[in-house]
Formats: sequence, structure tokens, C-alpha cells
Amino acid sequence: MKAEIFSITYRILLTDAQQARLNRKWPNGEPFISYEKMESLLEPLRVENLDWSHHSGQYFYFTIHGDDMEGTLAEVIARLEGKLGNG
Repeated sequence: MKAEIFSITYRILLTDAQQARLNRKWPNGEPFISYEKMESLLEPLRVENLDWSHHSGQYFYFTIHGDDMEGTLAEVIARLEGKLGNG
């Protein structure tokens, strides 16, 4: 029997500007960037368990599944930087 890694949870330290973009809210209090928007941004990548909030500190957490975790990680970072900026 051989065990293999199938999923890994990552966290990315967000800059102050990136965190501020994620914390923006509409006048009614709803988040400007919702979890649904972030999920659709990362589709069809095998990424789940997205988390960012005042409870998680200044980190964005997510879990990657599958065989090409490094390639998926690079794509997630590229998409997040495209949405939130580089810094």
C-alpha cells in the first residue's frame, strides 16, 4: 500500500492593499468581492475551502486537489494578483 498526497492547504500572506480590496463592502454591508465571485474566478481549477476574513488574519487560505498542485498554485496566484493587484 502506498499513500500519496492528494490535497494541500495553502495560505498566502496578503498585502495591506490586497486585504483592503477583500474587505471592501457595498453600502448595504455585503462584501464587494463575495466568496461566489472568488470561486468563479478560480474555476475550473481544483481549488476549494477558500477563506479570508478578520478571523484568518491577513491571509488567504485555500486547498488544492489533484496531480498538478504546483501548476494549479501558480495559476491561483496569477488569478489572485490579477483580481487583487500585486501589492
